[in-house]
Amino acid sequence: MRKTAPLLKPLNKTKLYEEIVEQLKNRIINRNIAPGEKLPAERTLAQMLNVNRSTVREALGKLESMDLVEIRHGEGVYVKNFLESGSLELVKALLFKNNALDMDVFKNLMDLREVLVPEMAYCAAQNRSEKDLKNLEHLVSDTNEKSMGDRDMRLHNIIARASGNVLYVILLNAFTSQMDDYCELYFSDPENRAKTIIFHKDIYQAIKNREPDKAKQVMKDILRSAGEKVLDMLA
Repeated sequence: MRKTAPLLKPLNKTKLYEEIVEQLKNRIINRNIAPGEKLPAERTLAQMLNVNRSTVREALGKLESMDLVEIRHGEGVYVKNFLESGSLELVKALLFKNNALDMDVFKNLMDLREVLVPEMAYCAAQNRSEKDLKNLEHLVSDTNEKSMGDRDMRLHNIIARASGNVLYVILLNAFTSQMDDYCELYFSDPENRAKTIIFHKDIYQAIKNREPDKAKQVMKDILRSAGEKVLDMLA
């Protein structure tokens, strides 16, 4: 392994294991530590960072859950190639590098959303139950929701459930958890809120009438429009 002296820097005393995770995560994702490299021993890391070994152990466990390292008992901790082993757990780590939003990854996330979520709406129009339809109707007609962002999130969740595919629900949750702050930014514009009200009515009608192609197109149009607006607002 390369010299470890400049690898890590001293930590503040708050949330120590999270700071260790952040430092190592950034170095692994930025390829400062290559796949297959062995990290310094737990004791060595603890001395370098001026923390106890249990804190280091907790951080390494978190990195393993993110598929960034492999802990081989009796052998040490090895860096994994996240492009081969990474899962949804890694999305946030890729999205925020060095505590800053990576715009390329953010665009990738929105592109993926624009492919998957319209298909989800297509399936919902085919498979929705009367209960799903009632839930949608109640949401679209009820203006007492706390915020447009909450209403929109709930609408997408109902559509995901109506699709009949539990993986759409899980993937939608992954998108939502990463994009909460940007949804809030989007809905801060009155024009976007007004456009969303129209979208809710249109997608409801398409699903009610069992028109999968229309539901897919309505969803695709709003996602493309919203994505462009968010990128403009972040520029």
